Amino acid sequence: MPILAIAGGTSASLGRAITTSLLQNTKQWNAVILSRTTRAPTWLRAVDPDSKRTQIRKVDYMSIESLHAALKDVDTVVSVTSAVDGTQPQIQKNLLHAAVQAGCKRFAPSQWGFGPKGWENVKSLKWASDGVWEECLAQKDKIECTRFNQGVFMNYIGHGIYPVSSQVDKDASLEMMKAGGGYMAGEDDACQGLLRQGDLKDGSGAFLMGLKNGIAEFPKKDDGSWPRVTLTSLKDVGRFVVASLDLPSGRWEENMTMVGETLTMGELLAHAEAVTGRKFEVSAVTQADLEKKIARLSEDDFMARMWTEFKLAYIRDLDDEVVLKPVMNQLCPDLKPMGVREYMETFFHGK
Repeated sequence: MPILAIAGGTSASLGRAITTSLLQNTKQWNAVILSRTTRAPTWLRAVDPDSKRTQIRKVDYMSIESLHAALKDVDTVVSVTSAVDGTQPQIQKNLLHAAVQAGCKRFAPSQWGFGPKGWENVKSLKWASDGVWEECLAQKDKIECTRFNQGVFMNYIGHGIYPVSSQVDKDASLEMMKAGGGYMAGEDDACQGLLRQGDLKDGSGAFLMGLKNGIAEFPKKDDGSWPRVTLTSLKDVGRFVVASLDLPSGRWEENMTMVGETLTMGELLAHAEAVTGRKFEVSAVTQADLEKKIARLSEDDFMARMWTEFKLAYIRDLDDEVVLKPVMNQLCPDLKPMGVREYMETFFHGK
C-alpha cells in the first residue's frame, strides 16, 4: 500500500484536513506524519486511535539525513510546515532533497495560498518560498513536483460565529471529534483549524467579512467595481490533495490549483446579506487607501502588512494571482467542493 508523508501533519488545519480526508475517502493509501514530536494530537487519536493507517515519525527538519530516514518506503511527500523562524524555505529544500534520496515519486512544498503570480507579486509571501520552487524545478528529472494553490481559505467566514470551542475539556473534545470525523461541532468544524488572524475591525479574527456582526471590509477597484476572489474550504483542500494521489504518473501539473468558488466581492456580500437577513456595514478601501496604509506600517508588523498586500492583490484582480484556474476540479471532476453560499448556510444557520 503506497504511503503519503505529510510534513507538519499534526497541525489542526491542513495536516488534519489531508489526513482525515485520506482516512475517509481512500483505502488505498496510508499516511506517515513527519513532526518534531511523536505526540499525537487529539484529532488524530479520534480518527485513528490504534494507529492502523497513520504513523508519526519524529524528524529534525534541518537534517536531510533525519528526513531521509523518515521517508523510507514513502511514495509522495506533501509539506504543510509553517516555520516562522526564518527556516521555512530551507525546510522545504531539505524535504525535497531527502525525498529524492529516498526514491519518492512526488513532492509538494508548503506554499499554500495564491496562484503562481501571487508568489512573485506579494512580498509577504516570500518568507516561505525563497528559492524553493526553483530548487524543485532543478530536480524535475528525479521527482514530480507541484504547488497546491487554493486562494483564500473559505473558513475565515466562520470566525466569530461560534463561541471558541477550545474551552471543551480533553475527554469531551476527543468524543466530539470521534463523532465528527476529527472535528468538533461548532467553531472547530466551521474554522477547521484556521487561526483567528484576520484583520477585521470587530476583532473576530475574520478576513474580509464577519457574519455575526454584519460587517465587511472589501477592496474596490478604481473604476468602482468589485474585484474577484477565489475561496476554498480547508476540508475541500484535503479532499483535492488526496484525490491527486491517484492521478497517473506525469499528471501532476506544476500548479495544482483548486477552486471552491470564484465570485466577486459584491456577490460575496449579497450571499452574506441573504443568509443572515441583515444589511451589512461595508467599508470599501481603494488602492490609494491601501498604499498610504502600508507606507505607515512598520516593516516588523508582518500580519498587518500581509493583509494590506493581499487587498492590493485583489484590486489587481489578476488570473493566477488571486483568481485561480480550476485545474484540480477538472482533473478530479467527481469531487464537488463546497461553495460560499452553502458554507454560510451550513455554519451560520447551523450554529
